[in-house]
Amino acid sequence: MSDRPNVLLVAIDTLRADHVSCYGYQKRTTPRLDELARDGVLFETCIAPGVPTHPGYTTIFTGVHPLRHKIVCHAGSVALSDSIRTLPELMRALGYVTAAVDNLAVEAPWFLRGYEHYIHSGGITVISRGIKVTGRVVTEKAATFLRQWRDGAYGDRPFFLFVHYWDPHAPYLPPEDLIEEFYEGPGPKLEPMLKRTRWGRLLLRGWLGDLIKRGRDDKNYVDASYDAEIRYADAMLGELLDLLRDMGEYDSTLIIVTADHGESMGENQVFYDHHGLYEWDVHVPLIMRLPGVLPRGARVGGLVTHEDVLPTVLEAIGAEPPPDVDGTSLVRLAGGRAAAREFVVCVENTRMTKRAIRTSRWKLIETMRPDIYGRPAGHIELYDLRRGEGENLVDESPDVARELLYELETWYRAKLAGTPDPLATQEISLPVS
Repeated sequence: MSDRPNVLLVAIDTLRADHVSCYGYQKRTTPRLDELARDGVLFETCIAPGVPTHPGYTTIFTGVHPLRHKIVCHAGSVALSDSIRTLPELMRALGYVTAAVDNLAVEAPWFLRGYEHYIHSGGITVISRGIKVTGRVVTEKAATFLRQWRDGAYGDRPFFLFVHYWDPHAPYLPPEDLIEEFYEGPGPKLEPMLKRTRWGRLLLRGWLGDLIKRGRDDKNYVDASYDAEIRYADAMLGELLDLLRDMGEYDSTLIIVTADHGESMGENQVFYDHHGLYEWDVHVPLIMRLPGVLPRGARVGGLVTHEDVLPTVLEAIGAEPPPDVDGTSLVRLAGGRAAAREFVVCVENTRMTKRAIRTSRWKLIETMRPDIYGRPAGHIELYDLRRGEGENLVDESPDVARELLYELETWYRAKLAGTPDPLATQEISLPVS
């Protein structure tokens, strides 16, 4: 058997960090993730530079910012360049047996690259062109691979396994008993709220409209359903971790759990989707465990991003990342031997075109094309994150806004390095009619 550790990379789609118990959420949504965090490292402020799904996962698998890998749309018209190597390709070249339980490659073939075994999880296409599948199916397929590996089906190579859970993605369809665990009784009616925006009216024509017709015009019930989906995905993850223990591989496997983006529960007038570049959209969990390499029970402050996942995996297994990645290994940061970045630049071009700069205290969001909420191109939002994102402070703090705009533009142009701006050259991929 190889001296290198196995790698289990788990993504729980559409999981906002502030609905995870170990990130401070008061409801017990994630007992198994909490256990993993107590046993490993929790990064308190991991930011997704590109949302939603395809930009998010492309960044995770390349360590490259969306402005450089050019995947800024979900279900867009641009494919990842063959010149950018993905994490599965790198792991396979290092002698790992590479496998995924996933369905991203249905619409984005570059997610196939590097895998010897791409185990398609199936699922149903949802409003945002994702393909939702229950965690039970995903877990059983992943467990089958792990048992085959244990039984020697792939020789003595370590494994790299990517497991993609979709449960918290809308529409929320968890077991009813889990909803009751989080439901606190009737709340505000959803229909009047949804009618106020184009996005809300679109939801009324779909799964939320059907739910309301069935007598569930109740925001508390829908919010509880989201939390129940998180609890369900957490339980499925727990089964995989238990299997690793039974196999004797738990302590010799680098385990990483993250998400591609978050989800809005109605904040900023966005309901049950992931657009806007607000904190509920871009602040995602990132938890890692590997005894002997990563400390136990550490909570690491400072800004980290999806770009950091690939170089972290490679350093943790004793390999070097490609020279052109944008991320930085978090192994040294977790050990207190490095500094976090000063800011993160985020972009989106799926429902609308936005860019943002996020520091430890401030966030500035710039609207690049007129959006579905009536904001014109050039509209600026400025938030002091200590006060939340409910009040636009651009008129109250114009000097801060100017400084952040300068920082954003300077960084943005340097990152493009003379190449076309994908936010300008690519059309919005999923416009709201």
